[in-house]
Amino acid sequence: MLEALDRARLVVVTGKGGTGKTTVAAGLAVAAAGRGRRVLVAEVEGRQGLAGLFGRPALDHREARVAEGVHALAVDPDESLREYLARFGFAPLARLLTWSHLNRFITAAAPGLGDVLLVGKVWEAATREARPGSAAYDLVVLDAPPTGRVVPFLRAPETVAELARVGPIRSQADRVRALLDDPGLTAVVLTCLPEELPVTETLEGVAALGKAGLPVAGVVANRVTGDRLGGRGARLAALARDPGPLAAAAAAAGTGLDDAAVATLVGEARDRQRQVARERRLLKELRGGLDGLPLVELPFLAGGVAGPDGLRALAGQLAAGSPEHPASGRTRRAAGTARA
Repeated sequence: MLEALDRARLVVVTGKGGTGKTTVAAGLAVAAAGRGRRVLVAEVEGRQGLAGLFGRPALDHREARVAEGVHALAVDPDESLREYLARFGFAPLARLLTWSHLNRFITAAAPGLGDVLLVGKVWEAATREARPGSAAYDLVVLDAPPTGRVVPFLRAPETVAELARVGPIRSQADRVRALLDDPGLTAVVLTCLPEELPVTETLEGVAALGKAGLPVAGVVANRVTGDRLGGRGARLAALARDPGPLAAAAAAAGTGLDDAAVATLVGEARDRQRQVARERRLLKELRGGLDGLPLVELPFLAGGVAGPDGLRALAGQLAAGSPEHPASGRTRRAAGTARA
């Protein structure tokens, strides 16, 4: 899936609430920057989820450097409306809207316009050319709305284009749609947990995105419990019936564990193996429903991802096993030949 980080201009991250969508978006941004790309990561829901991950108190509509090779912002529909009006020569009207707060009434009166402004701002950043006072990016990572709302959100420009037959609104809507529909430029990534409801909603989300013609790159399964025992887990049932051998080994090692403590540890290990088996079953079901799309598994991190250090660890997990950053097409071909 990380091939998308090398070729795409826009990576859209969505998922059921609570699956780590924002964290994965930030991790993908850091991973892409580690592969040599200039990255902007943007959020559109006003939750300030990205700020803490990068060790900042808050983000606003101004693009701010938050890590090596990574800038971030919180897209604001009011600011986007003012920028849009100023771009087409209506700066006095933009100032009037700022003064009178009429922009809130405009976006409320035109359903979908707020989403169009948010998506339009992301499109502008993804297609921007370098100019004084404005950075250009190789990749924009969008922390998008959850799966239940992502298709209407991404298709808002199409809805507005149907209403605005001509003019600058129609032209921009068509350009935004062209970016979103191009699998060579845009990749949608869904986040999931190895649990019943998130797996079901993820498969439904993949189907809805495909039906809408949006290019899905794959799924990230987050917080997957590691199987530390592997084949040795089969011995736990016997040890639960008779923990004597394990207690004897603990005594020989001088750990001071009595039979009750050993029985408790065996019980916890069995519970963990049941969790592993349950997750393996759900991930198998998820993989089978993805019709060949990549599924990347991220391990459960006991300390979570609470700041820049945890984010770098997550980015390392996302990049694990991927090719080294390709400096050129020739490097990619050479790497492919070497792997073959």
